[in-house]
Amino acid sequence: MQGREPFALSTFGSFTVAGRRAEVTGLPLRHVQLSRDLPAYPVDPNGTYAVDHAYVQHFVPEPVGHPPLVFVHGGGMAGTTWEGTPDGREGWLQYFLRRGHPCYVVDNVERGRAGWFPDPAGPTDGALLRTEQEVWDAFRIGPPEGYPARACHPGCLFPVEALEALARQQVPRWTTTTPLAVGAVTALVERVGRCRVVAHSQGGGIAVAAAAATPALVESLVLVEPHGLPDDGGPAGVRQLLVSGDFLDRTPLYRQLRAQWSAYVGGAAGPVEHLDLPAAGRAGNSHMPMMDTNSDAVAAMIAEWLGASVPA
Repeated sequence: MQGREPFALSTFGSFTVAGRRAEVTGLPLRHVQLSRDLPAYPVDPNGTYAVDHAYVQHFVPEPVGHPPLVFVHGGGMAGTTWEGTPDGREGWLQYFLRRGHPCYVVDNVERGRAGWFPDPAGPTDGALLRTEQEVWDAFRIGPPEGYPARACHPGCLFPVEALEALARQQVPRWTTTTPLAVGAVTALVERVGRCRVVAHSQGGGIAVAAAAATPALVESLVLVEPHGLPDDGGPAGVRQLLVSGDFLDRTPLYRQLRAQWSAYVGGAAGPVEHLDLPAAGRAGNSHMPMMDTNSDAVAAMIAEWLGASVPA
């Protein structure tokens, strides 16, 4: 990006984790024409499928100066959450690569490049995909009545001109795959080894569950406006930072979540700190601080907190 110094990678690539083989039988043949240049031909949907895995892209900087970071996206999104902002700035992925962290970016089960399995015996209610209006409201960019004119919450730092670009990052999801997502992140942590996990929204609850399954491998958790947190306060011995933004009093949903965050911080089995961004002098953040115009400043606060933690 213009104005940024280049940085070196020693390697990058991708792999999949978790998943299973699924057998499908008893379905009729389909006749499919793949293009106008090819005749229609019979396709047999019966057979063995590879399903329920997560896709992981990894980047290792040169030199390495810190433990690996695992990035877990939120609901209805994929690893693009971390790769750049909707208005074209560098994302938290590049920020932490520049500071020497190997980074592992997940597209969790059924999202993005992990693909999805049209299981005839699976959920019948179909996938959910957010509208632009829901992105506007659920991500606390502005009030519902402000959507048509793009009138955001006063002082909101989300680049509102890039709303459509954020809407294009939404991907289909099902409501039944959270246990599979926990299993995939657990498998990734086991493969990476001792690491730190940065998770957003639905990914927060998934990351906490994965850390509880692998407490010796997760050195710290950064939970950005999480939901789905356990009642027992999460894994003992894992250092945690809960990050929350602005405008939480504008909707019943976030008033409820704020109360749950307070209960989690107060009742956690391990040490949990709360980075309340407005209270820390960073007003204006939406549900997407990794995309707001002060995203680097928020990343710097997280980096400072991570720097204070000591890996085993």
